[in-house]
Amino acid sequence: MKWSRYSHFFKSKRNGWLLYNSASGFFLKIEDEAVEMIDKISKSPGDFDFSGDPGLYITLRRGGFIVEDTQDDDFFNIIKMKRISGNYVTRTLLLTIAVTRNCNFNCSYCFEGNRTGLPMTEEVEDKLLDFIDMHNRQDQLFITWYGGEPLLAIDRIRSIDRRLREKGRKYDALLVTNGYLLKEDIIKDLNDLNISMIQITLDGNKETHDSRRYQVSGKGSFDVILDNLDKLMASDYKGKVHIRVNIDMRNRDEFKDVYTLIKDRYPDKFGEGITVYPGYVKGDGHPDASCFFDSSLTGQFVADLAENDDISAMPLIPKLSLFGCTLTKRCAYVVGPDGELYKCWDDVGIPEMVVGRIDDMTNWNNALIARSMVGCSYLDSPECKECFYFPVCDGGCHKIRLKNLMDGGNRDCCSYFRDHLDDLLELHYEHKMKAEA
Repeated sequence: MKWSRYSHFFKSKRNGWLLYNSASGFFLKIEDEAVEMIDKISKSPGDFDFSGDPGLYITLRRGGFIVEDTQDDDFFNIIKMKRISGNYVTRTLLLTIAVTRNCNFNCSYCFEGNRTGLPMTEEVEDKLLDFIDMHNRQDQLFITWYGGEPLLAIDRIRSIDRRLREKGRKYDALLVTNGYLLKEDIIKDLNDLNISMIQITLDGNKETHDSRRYQVSGKGSFDVILDNLDKLMASDYKGKVHIRVNIDMRNRDEFKDVYTLIKDRYPDKFGEGITVYPGYVKGDGHPDASCFFDSSLTGQFVADLAENDDISAMPLIPKLSLFGCTLTKRCAYVVGPDGELYKCWDDVGIPEMVVGRIDDMTNWNNALIARSMVGCSYLDSPECKECFYFPVCDGGCHKIRLKNLMDGGNRDCCSYFRDHLDDLLELHYEHKMKAEA
């Protein structure tokens, strides 16, 4: 018997001693009179006599704080097995479809270097439908409409939807849009287009947003987006709306402004029909790279937001993660407007990152696919295997891991909890106590 490597026992700043296990998710407050006993157990649980308090033994075993000698390694292998199995599921086809690379915005931090090219043609649409047909063994189809700005090609989206319905193919869809073209004629079709979630971006107050997310003409976009959002929230749209705020060091303090704006503007739907969350701007070689966040700055931002503004826009306690992403999943692709295939959203328009084509099932870049799926996998990392955060981080951004593999870099891809765990757990405890009061 031993103390689990996934257990964390610490003295918080304001609430005394707390005990958390990242594998089980158990989180306990330890009373002062029990601190010395827990400390002894953590050093040598096999030598501790639990006969006087069998309930403590049961609690610590149930919470995964004390485990059998091989249990942590067995847990690692079980989670590794589940994550690998999930990546190779064939009953679900995940397609991110960039119906155009064109965009009506010229955002200062945009990672898409190639925004030229024509929208998807009818010929490519035909091939896309054939590609989907070849995956008829998949029971589920999920589509994310992407760009560029996908609403510049709304007629292509409508056509693909119509033809999928004619084939009897059921699917669920998400829409990633800047919101500028989300007018009433499109809003009325959203339910029929199976769009269950829409992501729209607001980067701060009007002045800040308009200085970052401006049209190709140079004009701002804030007022039009907010007006469209009003119409969307007043409509019969049944899906959810996520407002993304792209955060860096220049506008970090305005996240709460957007959060408050949306909460006050749509009080009846906030938290369910509409939410606000931060996205963290990243980019290699970008002129504004010094302003971008790493995992430590992200953790500090989340902690400051919770402590100073009572906003929990991101989790304050780590939880088991088994999600993965398009890059790690075998039956997941990003489809470009010319029918080219990628393994990451960030790669659209970059020729050397093309892994195949929807009309050619033989001439694929399997080496790049293998690098993406297994070559940069954290599941084979000795450091990750021993890491306290392994159950909850899902390996971080796999695109960053792939870049590190390809150029020998050492970019940060760790959990934002890493440098701020104690503060974030204490804030979680306080928010929980407040909610239960």
